[in-house]
Order: sequence, then C-alpha cells, then structure tokens
Amino acid sequence: MFQYICCAGLILLYLCFYYMFGSLAAKRIPAISDSRPLMIIVGVFCYFFLFSVITIPLKVTLQPLSTLSRIWTGVLLLLTALFLFFSRKGWRARLASCRRILNGKQKYLFLLFLLLVLAQLIIVNLNRETYALWDQSYFIGDSATSLYTDTISQYDPYTGRILEKLDSEYLLETYQNHTAVMCQIFGLHPLVENRTIMASVVIILYNLIAWELGLVLFHGNRAKSLLMNGFLTLLNFFSFNLYTAAEFLLFRPSEGKTILAVLIIPALLLFFLKAINDYLPRSWWACSFLVILGSFGLNMSAIYMIPFEISAFYLPLSIREKKLTIFRRLLILLLPCVLMAAAYLLTKYKLFIYTSA
Repeated sequence: MFQYICCAGLILLYLCFYYMFGSLAAKRIPAISDSRPLMIIVGVFCYFFLFSVITIPLKVTLQPLSTLSRIWTGVLLLLTALFLFFSRKGWRARLASCRRILNGKQKYLFLLFLLLVLAQLIIVNLNRETYALWDQSYFIGDSATSLYTDTISQYDPYTGRILEKLDSEYLLETYQNHTAVMCQIFGLHPLVENRTIMASVVIILYNLIAWELGLVLFHGNRAKSLLMNGFLTLLNFFSFNLYTAAEFLLFRPSEGKTILAVLIIPALLLFFLKAINDYLPRSWWACSFLVILGSFGLNMSAIYMIPFEISAFYLPLSIREKKLTIFRRLLILLLPCVLMAAAYLLTKYKLFIYTSA
C-alpha cells in the first residue's frame, strides 16, 4: 500500500513539474495562460527539452549518472523557486478559479472526466500483458544498468556488459536516462517508475490532449468534449489494429513510440487546429515549436514523423491563405528536425563515443 501511495504522489509531482514549466512558458505565450491543461501539455515538452539539453553533453562526455541527478535536482529546485516567485500574486485567483470549477455547473463534467481517466489508469495498471519484450527490455534495462553502475547508457541493457561505444541509435534520446535519474533521486526501481508512474502520466496527458481537441472541434462545449473522450476510450479498449494508437496506449504506454503516437503527434494536431483560425499571432506556432524541441529526447522517430505531419498541415494552409508568413514559419518548425537528423546521421556514421571498455 505504501508503494501505491508513493507512486500516486510521484505521478502528481510529475504533473506539478509540467504545470510549473508550462506556467513559466505562459509568461511568453499568453494564449495558454487561461488553460491549465494547455499549460501542462506545453510544460511536459519544455521539461523534457531542458532535460535533453542538460543530459546529452554529460552522456557524450561519459559523466556519472549521479552528476546528472544532482544537476537535475538543482534545476528542478531552481525552477520551482522561480515558479513560486512569479506566481506569488496569483494564488487567490487560482484558488477562486478552482472553487468555481468544483462548485459551479461544470463540477459534474470535471468529476466524470476524473472518473474516466481513473478507470483507464486502473485497467492499464492491472493489465500485465505485453507483447513488446525487446522494446520493454531496452527501456527497463538501460535505466537499470545506468542506475546500478552510476553511468549514463554505457552498458548493454540486454546482457549487462559494458559497450565498446555508446549506442548511436539512442545516443540523442534521453527518455530512459530520465527514468534512471528519477529512480536515483527517489530510490525507485526502474520497473516501477517506467511501467507504473510514467505509464499513468502518459495516459493522463493523452486524455488532457483529447479534452483540448474536443474543445476545439466542438467550439468550447465541455459536455461534447467529454463525450468525445468517452468515445475515444471505448475505441481504444475495443480496437486493436494498425489505424489507431490503442495497442500502444493500453499495452505499452510508457515507451517512446507510444509517446510519439499518443502525445507528440496529437499535440501538434491540437496546436495546428488552434492556429487555423488564428494563424497570424505567434502563440500557437510557439507551442508547436516547443513540442518539436521536446519530442526528440522522448523518441528519435519524431525526427522523421514530425516533418511529414506539419508539412501536411501547414503547406496546404499557406496555399489556401496565400500567405508567405505561414510558409516561413513552417520552415522554422522544420529546422529543428533537420538539425537533429544531421546530428543523428553524424553520430551514427562518423562520430563515435567510445567508452573505457
């Protein structure tokens, strides 16, 4: 029971970190400041982007995991202090807003949304079935070997032997390194952090994105948005095919491919839909840019998937509106993908990071 309470507490702590990052981002992107779900959605990508920026230099210079853990602890404490400082005058307004939600006409919708998400969390966490043993073994094994050897991805997660050189396929991906860091900070086993805590966080974030998509599609109607969430839940539980993300979400929610399928791609769709009728201001473009920056550390397949998605979105929009501004901003969104693809090819074929083996 104590372990379940710890898991629930860390899930809430992760969401608080994402909210704090999103709240700080809202200082520069006012469009998201009135929506807590949007701040959490933007915040999670800001969080992992900053983690990648800190982790990759330490990884390629073969620094100990404990060094990364100390730095990341300091960063989180510093940003928490910044959040408290900048938000010191807005606590009463936030509390009043929460009271309006809990006491107003929307409280039943809010409770139904919580019950819907809670039902998904219970079912997924009670499901012990998996069919991706190699992928699962990598994420757990890499985090576990890093944790127990105090290194950053220097050991083969399948055999436990030290690598001659760092794996180029995952060199720029830092998602599994985050698991190792948080396990070292909080004294967790990687299996618990990955398969329980992060799996639950991904499901919660997926539902928040679906909620916001419903509000966009149904012009702010919360009841219809909740119905859409319910329909998506039924679709995910009763479909198992290549045309939905259900098999990833329900069987392997904590993996990088799942995050790409159910968080990154839908988040870019969400901000595109918001930008369609309001494309001249930069707010929704900035949100898309932050999503792209944070996506690479979560899953490297984003390098190839994102350019296709955003080109399919914004290229027709620029042609329809006959606006060169849209096309220029599309090129800006594509720039991180091009630079990261170049870095990936360089580290895969030219630049190798050898260990002490």
